[in-house]
Amino acid sequence: MIYAQFYHRSVYPPDALIEACGDRSVVIIDARLRAETIGRIAAAECLKRGYDAWRIFRGETFTRSAPISNLWPVSRDTQPCDPAWLSAHSM
Repeated sequence: MIYAQFYHRSVYPPDALIEACGDRSVVIIDARLRAETIGRIAAAECLKRGYDAWRIFRGETFTRSAPISNLWPVSRDTQPCDPAWLSAHSM
């Protein structure tokens, strides 16, 4: 399973990015997709759902998964860039 975990800003410590919780804080992505497509889906959903950053995880379940990407912040003022890291992580 591959999924995107979304992050938002915390109150304390100020402006730290922390994992969001709830059913809207993750999106399961088809693992058969190309790495570039996975990154674009994660960035688009992050903006659409109103979060501040995203990271890709892979594992058998949510509790047995590990991050396979860096934390990628998004801005509502600019288009999401193509994350080049995906091709470097053998996805």
